[in-house]
Parts: sequence; structure tokens; C-alpha cells
Amino acid sequence: MRSIFRDFTYDYFNLLAYPKEKWYDFWLVYREKHPRVLEEYMHKNNLDDSSLRMELEGLDRREIDRLSQYWQEAGPREKSCVLKALGAMSADLHLEREDFVIHILGGLGKQEHLIVPTSKGNVVMIDLLNCWKSGNIDDFLAVVTRALEDFLDYSRIHVRNTMNDQERKERYTFLFQRLIKELDGLSFEHKMEKTVVFLDKYIEYYNWTGFYLADDENHLVLGPYVGEPTEHTRIPFGIGICGQAAETKNVFLVPDVAKESNYLSCSPKTKSEIVLPLIKEERVIGELDIDSHFQNSFLDSDREFLEKICQFLIGS
Repeated sequence: MRSIFRDFTYDYFNLLAYPKEKWYDFWLVYREKHPRVLEEYMHKNNLDDSSLRMELEGLDRREIDRLSQYWQEAGPREKSCVLKALGAMSADLHLEREDFVIHILGGLGKQEHLIVPTSKGNVVMIDLLNCWKSGNIDDFLAVVTRALEDFLDYSRIHVRNTMNDQERKERYTFLFQRLIKELDGLSFEHKMEKTVVFLDKYIEYYNWTGFYLADDENHLVLGPYVGEPTEHTRIPFGIGICGQAAETKNVFLVPDVAKESNYLSCSPKTKSEIVLPLIKEERVIGELDIDSHFQNSFLDSDREFLEKICQFLIGS
């Protein structure tokens, strides 16, 4: 069995060599060593440099020091146990695949693991700080097994930018049914929160996914989202792609945002966008806005899939 493990926690524990007021400087160095993974980590947690500083200030040096001491002693034993167990489960977990690795890193303790698509395959990041805080570090094999099972599920159903319309449509049929089940019984607010996380996870080229809600003054107010924080937290109807969609009650699908004159730029990385108004009793109550870092990202299958989601949310 090929080695699928890389333990980079020694990079993370270098944080302890910095005074706390310099932890942001540490993170910049840390991010240079693991650029793609930590960029996605910030994206998934809606972090910019300002909010990252606040998160780092909230970390406890003593807790990280205890974790460092524990992992120095227990880490080799835990990893050896995991590798032996995975060897026995190699066929079931399809470890012969060459399209993923597991990176053990330290983060801010927000989620146990994270799947990061890269140009060379997928990185399954395990956040050791989260494992420590949750108490799951004592059964690291279970942590790794959960991460691998999630990745295998993800690899069967996620949607890539290189897929054609029919390939996407087949996966969207399955994804819609799964999303509906996950939304069952939730409030409208929680349904929106769950939806943006779901879309961000399973559709590789949805690089900013969020809802705006209409207020009584014909403005769109930022709601739940996943991606880089945006300065556009309140948008008048008619302004930008979002405002135009709200004013006209039409879906706006923009293959190349650089060609749009009435466009509010959230990020220089954004190349294409789709905006779908949420209309209830002929009134716009909000909209779903998705940005992509690729031109011509959104096909008919994307629009149909997202329209079904919006219709479900309005009717629920």
C-alpha cells in the first residue's frame, strides 16, 4: 500500500516559538508552506486577514503546548496503528487510488477534516487541534476512517468544471435528493446555511456561494455564505448583477464578468457568476448568488439544479 499520510504538524507547532502578538506573522509563514490547503481552509471558514487575526488571538498557547507534547509522544504510535489498520482495509477504502493524500495539520479547531481539490489531486486535511478539542484524538484511527469515507463519498458525487452538461445533470439529480433530505425539518435560516455549505463542498467550481435577503427598502442584505468575506453586505436593487436580478426578477448567468459594465467586483478571482432570485407571491424575498474562478462555468444543468433548490426553499 502506498503511503497516503503526511504529518505536517511540526510546521504548525512552530507557532509556539512566536510570542502571541506575532502569531499572525507565523500564520503567513505557515500558509506559504501549505498555500492551497490553508487558502481553502480560510475560504471554507469565511476568513479574511482581519478575522484570522481575531481567531488566532482566541487560541490558547497552553492548550497548543499540551497538544504538542501529547502528539510528540503519542503521534508515532497513533500513526503506526492507523497505517496497520488501513493496510487491512486497503481494498474497501480503495487506497490504491492515486488521486488523494492525507495531510495532518493544525488549524483553528473548526472542523475535524476538510477536502481540498488541487491541480495534482485531492488533499484530505485533518485538523489536529479540532481532534484535541473534541476528544477524538484518542481514537485517531476513527478520525482518519471518517475522513476517508467522506472523501470516497465526495469523489463519487462531486461536480467538476471539466464535466459536460449531461455528466453534471446526472450528478445534480442525486445531489438534489441528498440536499432535500438534509434540509428536512430545518428552519428557513438553517436551510440557507446548510445549502451554501453543501453546494460549496460538492461543486468544485462554486468558489463563493451565498444568499442575500431583501429588506423593506429594496436592498439586498447579505445572509449565510461560504467564501471570502465581501464588502457588499447591502446592495440596492438595480446595482450590480445581484441588484439587476432582484429588480428584473430574472436569473442572471454571466459567463465572463469582465464584460459586464454594471458589475460589483467582490474578488479579482471571480470570472463568472450566476444569480437566482427567490420569488414568493410575485415579490423578491432574496436571491442565491454564486461566483466561480473560471469563465463559462455555469451550464444549463447548473441553472436547472439551482432553480430547483430555490423553488424548494421558497415552498418550504
